[in-house]
Amino acid sequence: MLNLLGEMECHEHAWPFLVPVNTKQFPQYRKVIKSPMDLSTIKRKLQDSSYKCKEEFAQDVRLIFSNCEEFNEDYSPVGRAGHTMRQFFELKWNQTEQ
Repeated sequence: MLNLLGEMECHEHAWPFLVPVNTKQFPQYRKVIKSPMDLSTIKRKLQDSSYKCKEEFAQDVRLIFSNCEEFNEDYSPVGRAGHTMRQFFELKWNQTEQ
């Protein structure tokens, strides 16, 4: 999971998801998104051994992209990055499951 997270962090479209959303810049974010998630939080949870199974990790990663879809327009730069990153994650995740 740490290897997959590292690949995601290095992906050219990962920039909107590396750290928590800046709620000073987007004050309405917390009104819309009830369970924020980002790659740095997932990394911390991995390092703290917070995940009890691989599926919990995958749920958090998918939460990033669900939040992205809910908050951003599909064709905005962040929306497009979210779609690209979701496809990348699912492809890599399915490869690790085989």
